[in-house]
Amino acid sequence: MNHGLGVVAVTPHLAERRRFRRYHYTAPVSIHSSDGVIVRGMSMEISEGGMSLLATASLSVGDVVELEPIGGEAAKASLRRIVGKLYGFEFLGLNSLQLKRIRRMCKMLPPFQSKTLDVWKH
Repeated sequence: MNHGLGVVAVTPHLAERRRFRRYHYTAPVSIHSSDGVIVRGMSMEISEGGMSLLATASLSVGDVVELEPIGGEAAKASLRRIVGKLYGFEFLGLNSLQLKRIRRMCKMLPPFQSKTLDVWKH
């Protein structure tokens, strides 16, 4: 739900449908688009299935890119969601070493809790 203020609320049933728990993770990540453009972004959260990045890229939902570094190397990802400058990616075909590294790292990170701002109740 968009309240017209750039805030998107995530309903609890959406969060419960996620396949993987998300974790706070802030690190620089490069987005390599299919046309050769490289954009630097900053990760916000990560899971075994994907990550969100803050960036100013010219991408569309469904675009397939390479993100780097993911588990120590480049990883293909599909853009699933855009909210302002926040891009949500789903990893495609991580190798077993990348997945192992992500799992190990996530064990050391704090869980990510989606928070919404309900400006209409105040």
